[in-house]
Amino acid sequence: MDSISKSDELINVNKELAFQKEEKKQRADELAIANKELLFQNVEKEKRAEELVIANKELIFQNAEKEKRAAELIIANKELVFQNAEREKRDEELVVANKELVFQNQEKEKRAAELIIANEELLFQNEQKEKMTADLIQRNKDLEQFAYIISHNLRAPVANIIGLSHRLQQTGLPDELRSQIGAGLSTSVTKLDEVIRDLNDILKIRQKVDESKQVIKLAKFVSDIHLSIEKMIENEKAVIFWDFTEAEEIVAIKSYLHSIFYNLISNSLKYRQLTVPPIIKITSRKVNGKIVLLFEDNGIGIDLTTAGEHVFGLYKRFHTDRAEGKGMGLYMVKTQVESMGGKISVSSEVNVGTQFRIEFNS
Repeated sequence: MDSISKSDELINVNKELAFQKEEKKQRADELAIANKELLFQNVEKEKRAEELVIANKELIFQNAEKEKRAAELIIANKELVFQNAEREKRDEELVVANKELVFQNQEKEKRAAELIIANEELLFQNEQKEKMTADLIQRNKDLEQFAYIISHNLRAPVANIIGLSHRLQQTGLPDELRSQIGAGLSTSVTKLDEVIRDLNDILKIRQKVDESKQVIKLAKFVSDIHLSIEKMIENEKAVIFWDFTEAEEIVAIKSYLHSIFYNLISNSLKYRQLTVPPIIKITSRKVNGKIVLLFEDNGIGIDLTTAGEHVFGLYKRFHTDRAEGKGMGLYMVKTQVESMGGKISVSSEVNVGTQFRIEFNS
């Protein structure tokens, strides 16, 4: 019984030892696994530690870069502040410069305006000088005309009067001769009076009276003239056309304008072609701010190559065989036109017709 018990205990002990041995082996395997795990973890830790070192270095580098960037940003901000200050300074200088420029431009505009006024004044003075020069030239021509009249037209009747007066003072003259001398004296005095009257008329025309100018409706004006010389027009079988649609009215001295129209129309009738009915055309135009009157006819015309310079001369006649006259008409027309500030010119062709062109400021 005791031996059996011992044997069972020994078996049990061996089983226990085998179990413990198995447990130890298991523990040893687990410990080996745990050591491997620990070794792996240590390797991982070392790896993580290396990565951490690298990360720290990277972080240190990034921080250094950040500090560098921060320092650069500070410098850039200082530069920006400096540049802004410079810009503000430049802006202030620009504002001052703009004000100065505005002032200079205003001064320039003022000077330009003054220069325009000065130029206009100079232009006006030049125009006045040109006008004075033209007037002086015209006055010289008038003086020449007057000198011619005095030396020829006045001298002849005066010389006759003096000569005949001396004859009358002689004693013993027959009554018939005394009567002839008296008639000659009367003729010379009449001739002298005519010349003096002509000169007086010319001098009156030269004295312009601006306040006597008035607005004249051309169509009615010419119609009235046409009516006043209707008998003359019928006798000559003449036709007069007029068209004033371009310029219907004019400011002028009415009596002068009447004389101008009457003289030019009368001339066209006097110096018509005998084989053709007279046709007279009167028109108005506006040219460069001026009013132009045109008188056109189909008369015998004037040879301007020989008579051009004398057409408007005093006591100048070109067709003495056709009509009576003293050669005053065209001279008076020119004098009256010029006294109203106008100009007159002529173009003509023998046996074709004549055109008078009169230009007035509108």
